[in-house]
Amino acid sequence: MKRLNRWLSLGLVLILGFLLGVTGFSVWDKSPAAADRVAWSAQMQWIAPQTPTYRFYARRSFFLNDVPEAGWLRLSADNDFILYVNGRAIARDRNILYHSLGLGSRFTQEFQRANDSVAYRSRGYDWIQLANAQDWKLTTYVDLTRHLQAGRNTIAIEVQKSRQNPRVVVEGAVYPLSTSPAIDLATGTTPWVVSNLNEAHNGLLWFDRDFPDESWSSAKAIGSVQEGTYNRLSPRLFDRFLGGNWITGIESTQGEVWLRSDWQIPQHQFSRAFIRFAGDGKYALLINGLLVNRYDAEQNNQLHMYEVTNFLRPGSNTLAVHLTRPLHQLGAAAPFNPLGFFLDGWAETKSHAAIAPITTNNTWKTLEQPVSGWFNGEGEARAAQVLGSPDAQKLERTFEGDAYLLNYPDYLWHFWLWQLAGIGCAVVSAWSLGRFWLGDRLSWWNSLGAGAELLLPGTLFLIGIGLLKHRYAEAERGLLFFQQQSDALILLGFLIVVLLTLLWSWRERRLACLGLWLPMGLTAFISLSLVSRVGASPISMCLILFGFGAIALFILLPSHTRHNFINRLTTAYQAYSPAWNQWLMLGAIVAIGFVVRAYNLGFVDLDADENTSLDATRGILRTGAPQATSGIWYTRSPAYHYMLALWLRLLGDSVVNARFLSVLWGTATLVLVYVLTRKITGKAWIALIVTAILAFDPSQVYFSRFIRFYQVVQCLSILSFWLFLKGFVDRSGRAYQYGFFIALILTILNQEVTVTLLPCFLVGFIFFYRPFRWADDWQIVMSSVVSMGIIAYDLVFFSIRCLTPWVALSDSTDAYLKVHFFSISGLANNFFVGPSRMHIIYSFFFLLGWIYFLKRRDGKTLFLFSSVSINLILLTILIYQIATRYTYQIYSIFILLAVYSAACIAESVASKFEVFTRNLLPSRGIAIASVLLLLILNVEPNRVLASYHDALTRRNNEAFAYISSHRQAGDVVISTSPAAASTGLGGLDYFIPGNIRFDVFYWNNGRVIDRWGGGKLISNLDQMSHILENSKRVWLHVDNHTEGRFEPVFRDYIETLGQPIMETFGARVRLWKPEDGVFPHVPYQGGDLGAY
Repeated sequence: MKRLNRWLSLGLVLILGFLLGVTGFSVWDKSPAAADRVAWSAQMQWIAPQTPTYRFYARRSFFLNDVPEAGWLRLSADNDFILYVNGRAIARDRNILYHSLGLGSRFTQEFQRANDSVAYRSRGYDWIQLANAQDWKLTTYVDLTRHLQAGRNTIAIEVQKSRQNPRVVVEGAVYPLSTSPAIDLATGTTPWVVSNLNEAHNGLLWFDRDFPDESWSSAKAIGSVQEGTYNRLSPRLFDRFLGGNWITGIESTQGEVWLRSDWQIPQHQFSRAFIRFAGDGKYALLINGLLVNRYDAEQNNQLHMYEVTNFLRPGSNTLAVHLTRPLHQLGAAAPFNPLGFFLDGWAETKSHAAIAPITTNNTWKTLEQPVSGWFNGEGEARAAQVLGSPDAQKLERTFEGDAYLLNYPDYLWHFWLWQLAGIGCAVVSAWSLGRFWLGDRLSWWNSLGAGAELLLPGTLFLIGIGLLKHRYAEAERGLLFFQQQSDALILLGFLIVVLLTLLWSWRERRLACLGLWLPMGLTAFISLSLVSRVGASPISMCLILFGFGAIALFILLPSHTRHNFINRLTTAYQAYSPAWNQWLMLGAIVAIGFVVRAYNLGFVDLDADENTSLDATRGILRTGAPQATSGIWYTRSPAYHYMLALWLRLLGDSVVNARFLSVLWGTATLVLVYVLTRKITGKAWIALIVTAILAFDPSQVYFSRFIRFYQVVQCLSILSFWLFLKGFVDRSGRAYQYGFFIALILTILNQEVTVTLLPCFLVGFIFFYRPFRWADDWQIVMSSVVSMGIIAYDLVFFSIRCLTPWVALSDSTDAYLKVHFFSISGLANNFFVGPSRMHIIYSFFFLLGWIYFLKRRDGKTLFLFSSVSINLILLTILIYQIATRYTYQIYSIFILLAVYSAACIAESVASKFEVFTRNLLPSRGIAIASVLLLLILNVEPNRVLASYHDALTRRNNEAFAYISSHRQAGDVVISTSPAAASTGLGGLDYFIPGNIRFDVFYWNNGRVIDRWGGGKLISNLDQMSHILENSKRVWLHVDNHTEGRFEPVFRDYIETLGQPIMETFGARVRLWKPEDGVFPHVPYQGGDLGAY
């Protein structure tokens, strides 16, 4: 056997062993916390407003005679929410304005997300054609106890969705201290009231406790909770009363206390276990000698809640606590309270019934001094002293996840033991299958290689599942991988794949039937144990077994029957699939891509950048120059804006027509991608797959419906690469070289940042175009000089004339295109990871492909790899604003290389194994099919299609259109986000910015204005009051995206100014009239631009 084949076989077996170890670790040893389906009560109802809206506000008020003993609720909001209790926001999920973010990625309850996966660090968010993550599938638990008080109490919820059918369901209760019955908080059965407007009354906001809500309408019940919602917590953490007492023990002269107790866990009923605890001073908690956590000196009002399932074992378990008095209290003359500790815990059955409770009481023991093994029950101990009951009102409950994940030494010890066991099992299984099943006895390596090929389908199955599990860790599909027994099902699927492979090999080789029974019997035994562990329904298991049984029957058919069936399908395909069929398939893909891009173009509101380009284009139509409504020239991307102006002159000025131009460029891009991929790979089927992926790619679809230059730039960039390969690599003629220079010039004139392509082509020219002769190639020199002259003129004109001078006070006082070393990893991280990890699998194959093609020395492919890499490096150090849209010109090439790499690596690896078994298995076909299936599963076409009904951008144009239709002479318009005012209102009077931002404010004719609508800057409340005193009516447009930029006083001023008139997705409109009054003077604190 060749040395390469040896290492390949060993590497594949080691990968299999690692994956088996990971899966076995989670199935049989330390299972991760699962996302269980929430069991809502039958009477729970979704509630909604009486009329359709993007956002509504709900309130539930009740009275308490005294502070309560406990209070809790759980809620699912479709789709985002902010929960207030007595005027204070205590929980929120605000993904809705950023649709590319992952499932529950902005939950304030960090440990109530779908899993413990750590999100990749990213800056900003991406624009893509993808429906919002359905965050309502994650139920949030909230403790209310410390937020409630005697008298009137109000729970308020703001719910917003990108469609006009938001809803929320709430279940919970408040338990008074007296014998009074519990106060039910359930939606559908208790009096919740709702409003469609963000109201205020005499300075009180809608969520304040004393806000009068008598005029609000009753909530509309729209049905019980039939859908599945999920959470990893136990409801007992919140609805179970605190048990036990504060206890203390013997304090040493060093200010230390040692406590311990025994926790008996039943043998069979035990499923999960939780604890809640608090302590004084510095303290640490151990279970069976393993550290749960330790805390520095802190107030004892923090109630820590953990899952501790993986610390416990059936039978006796020892809990040990070490408390230490803070140093500043040691030796002090003043007396201090004794060091106290509180804990209550319980185990749970699979039905969430609490069993085996443990609480701190006088059964706990204390030690005078620790001895070796004291935390495991060693040493003499005395009864602990009870200090008193806990005050639930003073304890702030915080769920902090699975405590076992914090115990790194024990976690890693068990993890690596399972890795070693998995690797050993994989090596023994591969060698045994090769030697005894296939009878390959030439050498140890041959036996291992032959067995590795038999295990190849199963290995590919585990690799694919592992990649998908990682990819969907921040997406809705990830819920499939993080429910109970998901890992057991994965292992069961692996065993079934292995069994089917053995059946295939047995049928092909006609091996001895006796040899079949051992692996089949072992597989069946493990499979049945996994099935019993999973506890799946009989119907689902029957369907699974039926599917695999059908495959097994097909395998067991006589060889000639199977071959005849496959040959007939192949013959039929060839009969109806002439050589030009690839063009029919391409036409179908392009047609579908066109429909996906052109459908419902006018539904989504204009983004800020769309408003910028459309306003500049309308300036060209008015004056011949790209003059914005503010009077500022916008000279970026002249080729695109003049082309768009001509297009609108011919077809008419409308948003749909402007976007349709991008649709045409996006559709043309699909054709060029196919042509370039076919040239690089030489394989039509790979080119068709790449084109099909890009036809549904969320970013491709989004920018193909966007009034901006990105799609034009991408199309021309691909054309430039194709012409460069034809003209300078293949040397197919001067026409291709001239075409390249024209395409490159147009690319840069459409977006100046694409000058980063120049070094890529320079490197390619030096590498490929040899020898270079001045006498014969002077046309190339002249073309280069002319091209660089045009590009230099555009860049110089842009830097001098574009946007006029800006104000120095902003978050950047420098050009946005300049060498810097700020956040070096930010852009690459965003590019290779993508929104919700969409690019992870592509990046995996892209990086492997770099190594693979470098080894093969494939010049053309390496040129594309290096072009992507050079672009990322240059954009990282040149572009101040981190946004992946600046990499859009190379994105399709990145996808091309990822798919091509995946196919080549799969085919190459599988072909190496076929020599061991002499083509016993169609390994290449299996490997390529597995890779293609993985790439298909990476795409979410359902979310792409669902996005056509979502408001993907804030509907600021709709808000300004409302103001425009109701505006009277003399009205003043103020906005916190002025971009849409240029196209929706024709200008703006005033602009409230909050913090000062880059590329927004400009000095123009002695005024500080915004660059879109020309609104004058308002930087403090004195200016605001002055405007109100001198105006008849004032319209105020508030963009939700900007609310976090204001100081609380300024934000409250804006939210209570005048009356709410209209609300839409992500935006509000308020109207102030003189009868509403001018707010009292707010003392000027400085720290702003002053009254310019």
